[in-house]
Amino acid sequence: MFKKLLYINLLSITVLSLFNYIVFHSMNSRAYLESFKAYNQRITNLAFQNIDRQIMEAAMGIPQLYFSDINQNKDILLPQEENIMGSPAPIRKLVDRLEGLQKVYPYVESLDIFYEATNTAVTDFSSVHQAETEEKLSKYLPWYDEFRASGRDALFLENQDGFYPTKKPAVSYIKKVTLPKWKGRGIFVAIHISLDSFRKLIDEGNGTLVLISPDEKILYVSKGGERQVCETILAMLRTDKIQELPLVSVNVSDEDITVFPYSSSITGMKYIYYIQDNTFYADYNVRNRIFLMNFFLSILFNLLILMVLSWINHYTFKKQVLKASREAGIEIKGGKASIDQSLNVLAKEILTLNETVQSSKPMLRQNAVRALLLGREQGMVREELGEYLSYDSVRVVLMYCIESTDVNETIEALQEIFLNRNNLYHGLFTTMDRGGFVSILIFDRKNKGEVFEDFSKSLGETLKSGPMVWGAVFSLEKDNIKHSYKTAVDTARYRFVYPEKKDLRYEELNLEGRKESGSHLKLFDLVERAVNSENYLDFKYHMESLMVSFKEGNYTIDYCHSTLRDLVALLYQIMNQKQLNMWIVFGYDIREYYKQIENIDQFGEWILNLCQVLLQNIRQKKQTVDTDLQTRLTKMMEENLENGISLDFLSDQFSMRPDALSRLFKQMMGKGYTEYIKEKKMERALELLKEDKSVKDIAQKLGYNSPQYFIKIFKEVYGVTPYQYKKEHFKNSRE
Repeated sequence: MFKKLLYINLLSITVLSLFNYIVFHSMNSRAYLESFKAYNQRITNLAFQNIDRQIMEAAMGIPQLYFSDINQNKDILLPQEENIMGSPAPIRKLVDRLEGLQKVYPYVESLDIFYEATNTAVTDFSSVHQAETEEKLSKYLPWYDEFRASGRDALFLENQDGFYPTKKPAVSYIKKVTLPKWKGRGIFVAIHISLDSFRKLIDEGNGTLVLISPDEKILYVSKGGERQVCETILAMLRTDKIQELPLVSVNVSDEDITVFPYSSSITGMKYIYYIQDNTFYADYNVRNRIFLMNFFLSILFNLLILMVLSWINHYTFKKQVLKASREAGIEIKGGKASIDQSLNVLAKEILTLNETVQSSKPMLRQNAVRALLLGREQGMVREELGEYLSYDSVRVVLMYCIESTDVNETIEALQEIFLNRNNLYHGLFTTMDRGGFVSILIFDRKNKGEVFEDFSKSLGETLKSGPMVWGAVFSLEKDNIKHSYKTAVDTARYRFVYPEKKDLRYEELNLEGRKESGSHLKLFDLVERAVNSENYLDFKYHMESLMVSFKEGNYTIDYCHSTLRDLVALLYQIMNQKQLNMWIVFGYDIREYYKQIENIDQFGEWILNLCQVLLQNIRQKKQTVDTDLQTRLTKMMEENLENGISLDFLSDQFSMRPDALSRLFKQMMGKGYTEYIKEKKMERALELLKEDKSVKDIAQKLGYNSPQYFIKIFKEVYGVTPYQYKKEHFKNSRE
């Protein structure tokens, strides 16, 4: 009978194990494989995006940012307009500016510049050369001939032999910068990107990184990679042999390879990361084998346990049969039989269980206190804490940042101190979700002042604690402990506004009487005006006013948070209006970042720093636009000076209102439009007098209504009439 039962049990557990393997392991293995692929795909795409955004896109933006015709860049542009060789001061300013640029872009190994107008070459940020011959030019700028031969304005080059003078291999981006005033000659800028910068963002130890330029040229293959394999993979991606998916598997030279392709819509670069399958799936295969091994070991262990238990059951049953037989007076031979040892083991287990229950009492008490806070007053809670609920009032206190190595020991120590404290009150403690402790104070309302003072003083003497938040006082009735806890949580939210307060109390905040709206929309108008007028001091003043109004204005915390959210949204809107890219300017999303700030003081520091960076970018962009507008405006007035040019005519040409153009004109020229035109006409009048033109012809040519009016204006400017001026200044020239 025993053998039959054993065989049936063994067969059952074998079938069950096989079923578990087929259903659980097979499905779980496929799910884990897909999760493994998806995880590696996300990690690789993130590395590609970081390389593209932080290195390639930033490097491509260097020529536009540092070689635009604005005052800030005059030290860099000066060698294009005059030869600075032999002039230490301009060279020093140029080198200082380039060394500053080197600190901003640590991944740029070297920067070469060639000023075509003056044959000046700058290499490695700080070396200035005079490249008057083709031989010297090729020596200092080995990339120059290849770039000129390409016929392009911008180009990526693979520089395997390295750049002058360090000969370090790099990926080079060359850009030609031109302006109309340079008359066809330009500045050639070569940014040499360090190969080590790629290794910091992506693992090149197991796989191979390949960089491909927008014109399908392989720029970089990480160490250990084979260019022929890269070209084969690239060719397959161009054809229909494989689908262009985020992760593909290919076979190259009888070797299975996993490929991660990525194309950037911003820079036009393409990235490929490939890794041999035996390396890529190594961790997955190891985990799979470990699971199988553990699975089969568990089966063997279960079989062994089953056999042992079956034998024990058989042995116990046999002994019981022998005992019953003896009591019945039937003697069956088979050895001594007893279950005393089993009873002894059971007694030991019961004793161990009792010790476990005793040791878990502190945890049970904490759970019971937490149940009171949440309003779950079950019978077990009342039974555990009923003796401490003997007074008529309750108040919940939150304590933060308590220094303790063992939370449970600290709570037990506090319970010993504050249970039946001076026969005045009970203090029940438990932990909070986000660190710190919660205490329920049970006391008589008539003694509340003495209770609160004793609790604060004793707690400070017992351990070092941070801020304390006091909820409202309630009578000790059903659900009032939960209500007091809720008021404490609501009060704790105002730590954002009052971070300096170490003792925050519900009654001091007057939460019910706080205002849910305010007049901060007017302040937003002033903030927007300060930013648009680039007045940082006004912005700082308005922000300080906002901080003070939050602390002293008796507003709800929800209104404060919504106001800060609207303020951040306003700055984001201003950036969009100014056509500034938030990710380029700050490198993160300000609409999400501000939510992580812990208090109003930190928010104030952050918003002021943000404003400084924003105004700096606005000014830089505005200077570029103003310079172009001033050049066009001056040229148009010179071309139309004798055609009766007017402010309305210029307004139509530049699509601006006359009053706006008048203000902008005075800001750029330093004088009003009428005064400027008057000076230009008088300068032109002198040229016409020198050409021996008559006063009548000059007045008519310059658009004056009559010669007499022209003579009047001329005398106001030069102090004499046109005839006297001509007689005094042009006499010698006629003679």
